[in-house]
Amino acid sequence: MTRDELNRELRMHSATWQSVVLVYGILVGTLILSASAIIS
Repeated sequence: MTRDELNRELRMHSATWQSVVLVYGILVGTLILSASAIIS
């Protein structure tokens, strides 16, 4: 599956902004957790 196909799929399912915020929040949260684990 190419990136264009993936984008088309996502647009067809048209994710609501809540799910987008949720996914980004999880990504940022894991980044912060792994960073703090490395630092400490």
